[in-house]
Amino acid sequence: MKKYLLVGMVVALSLLTACGKKDFSKMTFNDGEYQGHFDNDDKDHPSTADVVLTIQDGKIVACTAEFRDGKGNIKGDDYAKDAGEDKYMKAQIAVQGFSTYADKLVEVQDPNEVDAVSGATVSNKEFKEAVWDALEKAKK
Repeated sequence: MKKYLLVGMVVALSLLTACGKKDFSKMTFNDGEYQGHFDNDDKDHPSTADVVLTIQDGKIVACTAEFRDGKGNIKGDDYAKDAGEDKYMKAQIAVQGFSTYADKLVEVQDPNEVDAVSGATVSNKEFKEAVWDALEKAKK
């Protein structure tokens, strides 16, 4: 019985997630530079993502992204350096992964098409939310 309940919940969540997806292909944008922000308020791992999008002729031509931990420190080469070797190595895998998201967005144009990189899946969600925030500001 519990197994069927669990399967039903997974199916329902999948449907809700798919329904909540924004349709990038139907959106048009004003040219300019737009900032987007997302706060991940996870009490165990709070963090933020900030993006700057440059839109020209209705297309995303440039994107920069910055990820910060709950203390406001940029997640970069020193991210988790004081947390021990194992955690530092895992954190650096995440840094390498999420550092590809901005370029990938320019390539594919659609935030929904920026696939998560193993080790940086939470950052992928944060990145996309920040991008959507910027795109809402750019929308015609």
